[in-house]
Amino acid sequence: MALRPIKGEPGKFLDTVSGEVLDISDYREDDKYDTVIIGVGAVSTNAIYRFFSEQIGQKRLIDTNIKQIRQLSAGEEMIVDRVGLSISLAFGNTLPNPSDVKKVAENAFVRFMVNTITLAEGPLLKFPTGYGLAGQTQEASQGVLSIGVASTASASKLLKTQLLTSQHQFEGEMTFFDRLWASDEVAAEDQIPVVANPVAVKAYWHGLLKTASTRN
Repeated sequence: MALRPIKGEPGKFLDTVSGEVLDISDYREDDKYDTVIIGVGAVSTNAIYRFFSEQIGQKRLIDTNIKQIRQLSAGEEMIVDRVGLSISLAFGNTLPNPSDVKKVAENAFVRFMVNTITLAEGPLLKFPTGYGLAGQTQEASQGVLSIGVASTASASKLLKTQLLTSQHQFEGEMTFFDRLWASDEVAAEDQIPVVANPVAVKAYWHGLLKTASTRN
């Protein structure tokens, strides 16, 4: 569903599919997010890591804030205007090397979907969140890297905002494809990233969230 602001009525949007008018006065700006981990070693060719659909019941709020697989909780609605990913610079005491971050960022292909329909897709670097650390560090074998500028103002928004309810299925996929087309220039064993330390990647759906407990 695509939403369109209603001219002359601040805070109101028209659902161009159903014709319903939404009033965002009882919404708050927030994110829905989920985390996956890429293990040590070579990433399997054509491996797919799925966001919002795996180990949901085992994760805590630091790693995901959804309670149902691929769905908002009952009574929740969300007007989504931005999707993105960030690569964690630490997971507990695990610190991925800067080279690990680069390998994941430059080799992953990402797809965001609603009800199995593609909302957005492309190389991971296409989807900065604006979140993350920036600056310098003097740690051995460490550095500070982020996907894009650490500013939400720099994160691009969807051309069409989308409405999610608890009736929608939403998810994300991160894939590492084989690159056989480059075999004449790059050896096969160098076409798939090999990471020295586990790398955690977090996917975000950002927008205006309405919860069942919200009051006007």
